[in-house]
Amino acid sequence: MNKRLKFFLSVSLIFAIFVSSFILPAASFENDVETSTADMLLINTDTDTVVFSQKPDNMWYAGTLAELMTFLLAYESISDLDGTTFKVEQTFIKGLPYTDGCLDKFVGQTLTAKDLMSIMLLTSGSDAAYALASLANNGDTDAFVADMNARAEALGCTNTGYVSPGFNDTSDQYTTCRDLYRLYTVVDKIELYNKIMQMDSFTPAGLDEGDYTVDVEISILNENSPYYFRYVNDAQYSYSKATYAGIALTTTYRGKNYFYAGLLGLNESERNAYADARKLTTWAYQNLSDRKMINEEDALYQVEIKGGWGEYMVDLHPRNSAFKTLPNEYDESKLTYSFDVPESVETPVLGDQAVGRAKISYDGNEIDDIALYTNTDEGLGMLSDAGRFASYVLDRLTPNQYYAPDEEEELQETAQPAEKETEASTQTAATAATEG
Repeated sequence: MNKRLKFFLSVSLIFAIFVSSFILPAASFENDVETSTADMLLINTDTDTVVFSQKPDNMWYAGTLAELMTFLLAYESISDLDGTTFKVEQTFIKGLPYTDGCLDKFVGQTLTAKDLMSIMLLTSGSDAAYALASLANNGDTDAFVADMNARAEALGCTNTGYVSPGFNDTSDQYTTCRDLYRLYTVVDKIELYNKIMQMDSFTPAGLDEGDYTVDVEISILNENSPYYFRYVNDAQYSYSKATYAGIALTTTYRGKNYFYAGLLGLNESERNAYADARKLTTWAYQNLSDRKMINEEDALYQVEIKGGWGEYMVDLHPRNSAFKTLPNEYDESKLTYSFDVPESVETPVLGDQAVGRAKISYDGNEIDDIALYTNTDEGLGMLSDAGRFASYVLDRLTPNQYYAPDEEEELQETAQPAEKETEASTQTAATAATEG
């Protein structure tokens, strides 16, 4: 009950803002793109960089975007997509809570699970979604929907809820832009999904004579639509007067890949969810570039290791090189680091053991959060640490009378680790990383 109340309050607030004025987005990176969609998320999937974010965690109607989960679950549940069949009956269509006519021309025909997937994805067809749910769970749609919710939870889609495999215009079927991205990262890796989304039309094989071709009905994929965008790889779209427009898609231009999700969008010619997707991704391609921020050999920080025979400082490194998407007019002075590293670590410390973390920000926007490692095993034994043990012994045996007392004091002072979590240490580490 509390969750339902929270959702309705969220919906009411968003709707009030939406109808009062059109929204100029506050982007992760500044831009002058005018949009009318309320909730949006744009991510460079090559570098996993959020380049545009506007209320990405607000819950809104999922509508037919639920069919992305229906596809995933059916794909994972039906072992033989070509051999598992469904005979389309008029009684089945009439019994659906929502029907969109995508299976009307197939009444009396037998379709495979793969046929149903193609029809559903190309037309946003709810009738085909219900047929898939019936195939996957032996006619038990409720059990299929329960599995959809369980799968969403397993993916980390904590602000998503389903009540049907296809379209539903109640607030019980909801999602967020960020949850759509979590789902897309799994669906988009499925070869069959991408193969289907490359089709302009689809005709099931082995049927009686007749017109059984279905055309892609998602405008941004249709070359004859004024909203067509040639760089879109795949897209799912939902619209009704109650739910407004929702869209999720991926684009590729000159080897650069982006994911876009928009909810609570308009469906008017001059202010349209399709147009917002096209304008924002075009802005990203024209104004952002991928940059290598960190090398794996870079020493970003130091931590004190406390061993059985002494203490010493060890450099901390990222596990891998880091690439991020940043404005073309990239300014190194706007790059900063902050660290979450303990004062000291007791041995043994393994080289693949994360010791701390570093957050990377650009112009005040956090763009990455990475783990830091020692890169070597520490404190496993005298033989494995022979070099450090030798240095320890030499330090103890080396006479210090060559240094005047004030010089020795100065050396000891400068050898102390810098104070952590200060602006000075953050800027010093940032400068060292960029110069490296």
